[in-house]
Amino acid sequence: MSLIGRSINLALALLICLSVAGTAGATLYYQESVEDLDTENSQLRQENERLREDLRSTESDLQQTRQRLQELNESLQTTRSDVGQVSENLEETEGQLESTEQELASTRQDLQSARDQVEELQQRTNELETRNDQLRSEVGNLESENADLRDERDDLQADVDDLNDQVADLESDISSLEQSNENLQAENDRLRDRLDETESDLASVCAEFEDPPPECN
Repeated sequence: MSLIGRSINLALALLICLSVAGTAGATLYYQESVEDLDTENSQLRQENERLREDLRSTESDLQQTRQRLQELNESLQTTRSDVGQVSENLEETEGQLESTEQELASTRQDLQSARDQVEELQQRTNELETRNDQLRSEVGNLESENADLRDERDDLQADVDDLNDQVADLESDISSLEQSNENLQAENDRLRDRLDETESDLASVCAEFEDPPPECN
């Protein structure tokens, strides 16, 4: 063979060898890829099954959530109705609160006025208690003085009784003296009458004498 022929055969042999090696490598590569894909497909099936389970669970949760949402909507409607009622009650309560606050303000004014009055009355009470203590002291003094005066009165009454007895005695004496005086006056009058008669008789006798005795003068 010529040199060129040998070179061509060598190149062809080398090319064939490369082709065979490439085909074997590609076959091995694709075989490994297929195995990897089978494994991945198996994993994907398992994952899909898991996802289906999750989907079913999620759909069940969704159904429960929708039911719960419906219940919440119904409860919300009820709550809204309750809120409306509560709002009305709140407005009414606010009105009552305002009225109560006004009453409270008025009550506070009355309380302050009452406190002022109590303070004034307390001060007046203190003054009256002080005055009462003074009056008690004065009453004690007066009672003591009154007791002394009663003793003095009793003494004076005893003196008056003695004096009344003396007056009674004196009145008796005066009555006796008046009676004696009347008797003496009567005796005096009688003696005067007799004296007048005697003087008249003496005058008559003396008239009979021309030269009256000294007795006639």
